Amino acid sequence: MSTEKLAAFFKEGSLFSNLSAEELTQLAQIARERRFDRNQILFYEGDLGGSLYIIVSGTVKIVIMSDDGREHILGLLHSGDFFGEISLIDGEPRSATAIALDKVSVVMLSRDDFVRLLRENPEMPLKIMVTLCERLRKTDKHVESLAFLSAPGRIAQVLLNWAEAENQQPDAEVTIPHKMTRQEFASIAGTSRETLTRVLMDFQDEGLLTLEKNKIHLHQRARLREKVV
Repeated sequence: MSTEKLAAFFKEGSLFSNLSAEELTQLAQIARERRFDRNQILFYEGDLGGSLYIIVSGTVKIVIMSDDGREHILGLLHSGDFFGEISLIDGEPRSATAIALDKVSVVMLSRDDFVRLLRENPEMPLKIMVTLCERLRKTDKHVESLAFLSAPGRIAQVLLNWAEAENQQPDAEVTIPHKMTRQEFASIAGTSRETLTRVLMDFQDEGLLTLEKNKIHLHQRARLREKVV
């Protein structure tokens, strides 16, 4: 992408949406593009962190592994989402593994270039910190839901979060495209695959949603919110 297109892309995304046109142009000048194939590892947990990633297209799975080899999915990220920001800021090793679920195109910002740009533009850090605080609040809510909600409540909350990302209108019907296995979905919701399947079938029987291959159609989001208990 050209510098102008990169600047426009950064403006549309969440992390840099508060920056001025001049700041966005400076950011675009230090960015580089990279592509990954399906199932390719972008980085491993424990790798030295040197870049921030912003997704142009495709889906990236962020996971951590337990000591016994089980995978826990922290999130599925799509176009406009960013990751790798923790290591970018503190220079410490990666706290999770990032995996491309399909063909993925990203824009990358190296830590050295990014830190230099922040030093040259003292107002930029505060603008970016606002967005990072929003990310932390969402993470806190996810942790809270895993700790206190029932299994149906957690599954309903995950579905509602995805629905909001697809359509901001709170009561509109929405189709959620995905390429997850049931095990991956269950991991995000903090439950077993068997429990997930049972709950989804119950939701479908109640007319809340319709399940198709690689798609979930949500029909009654208001009623689904009632399940978040």
